[in-house]
Amino acid sequence: MQKGQKRLLLLIAIFAACAIALAIIFWPFISDLRSPDYREAFSQWVQNLGFKGVLILFGIQVLQIVVAIIPGGPIELIAGAAYGAWAGSAIMVTGCVFSSTLIFFMVRKFGLPLLRRFFGEKDISSWMIINDPKKTARVVFILFLIPGTPKDLLTWLTPLTSLSLPLFVVLSTLARIPAILTTAIVGDSMIQGNWILSVSLFLAIAVIGFLGMYFRDRIKNKFANVKDEK
Repeated sequence: MQKGQKRLLLLIAIFAACAIALAIIFWPFISDLRSPDYREAFSQWVQNLGFKGVLILFGIQVLQIVVAIIPGGPIELIAGAAYGAWAGSAIMVTGCVFSSTLIFFMVRKFGLPLLRRFFGEKDISSWMIINDPKKTARVVFILFLIPGTPKDLLTWLTPLTSLSLPLFVVLSTLARIPAILTTAIVGDSMIQGNWILSVSLFLAIAVIGFLGMYFRDRIKNKFANVKDEK
């Protein structure tokens, strides 16, 4: 079996395992949402939380990005179910802005020694392809936009480049919005009982995510080759 085929099988296995794990974790919640009474009770519970609920969700989003190993999809799904697609997305995006700013200052102050405590040297080296001053902004935006790339790792690595804080926050946040909004729409559709839209979008996200995982090494190598030719 060729190396590319082994990698593809590994990606399929990882993707399938993650999908099964998330399905098991969220199935009780999803199953209950099929009941109009439960959806009404859930909405009422969110309303009773008031602004405290927004702060809790915001804090979870910040923690997810800072820790970098917590998957963000389930949080975005819950945000959409709890506060609707647009409000839920707004909370998630605000969390991205805050956490990206926090990480930027931490990395600029402590540098690579801090990153080595969080990530292995191999992961850091493999993604240090974004430090070409003439192409950094474009490369950062594309990598954050592509599904399947380790966005939280990139959030930690990008402050090592020449990008300014405002440009880094704007690029990384804008590139995250399509995935955040789409996932929040799935959550909102579930709470509205629109299962056709929910399932359709979920399958579309799954396919796009898999393609992003499969092609990300090719894209990464392309950027690396461009940098080497400079």
